Amino acid sequence: MGTTDREPGRALALCLLGALGGTAGCAYQYNEPVRSPTTAPAIVTESPVPYVDPLVLEREVQNYSELDLLLKAAPGPVLLFEEGPLDGPVRGFGTMAKVPAAGQYTVTSACVGASGATVSIGQEHPGAPFQPVELALDCTEAASRIIPFEQGYVFVHLVLPTPGPSPWTGAVGGVRVTG
Repeated sequence: MGTTDREPGRALALCLLGALGGTAGCAYQYNEPVRSPTTAPAIVTESPVPYVDPLVLEREVQNYSELDLLLKAAPGPVLLFEEGPLDGPVRGFGTMAKVPAAGQYTVTSACVGASGATVSIGQEHPGAPFQPVELALDCTEAASRIIPFEQGYVFVHLVLPTPGPSPWTGAVGGVRVTG
């Protein structure tokens, strides 16, 4: 064996040793803030305000009873049924349900205790533009509309028509889809 036969092997060995030696001496420093232990608990600047006004709670219970009467009058098998608060800390709500078969479905929505609400209902389909239907409610009676749905998922979202925070009054709304 000549010197030329050993050169590629030596070069490979030196490269491997250099690579291993180069990483063995590496050190990484992470600049993390040093925290000293404390005995006092952290101070919370804002706490959620509990909504426990008994008069508003009573009004909300009455509003749900009235809403149930309005929505449960819709005939047919129920595909989707959702009720919830319209104002206060949990303003508006939404849900979704699976449509088992394409067809005509009746969307009945109502609100009680507010001056109005908006219901958005729709489906997303690949390749089709997303166009939810918006229904304006005046909260004096239930509103119904027949909407064609394809097999898949349908969503509904119910909110007050004005943006921003609102005082808690016990206003409620709901949507019932039957087919």
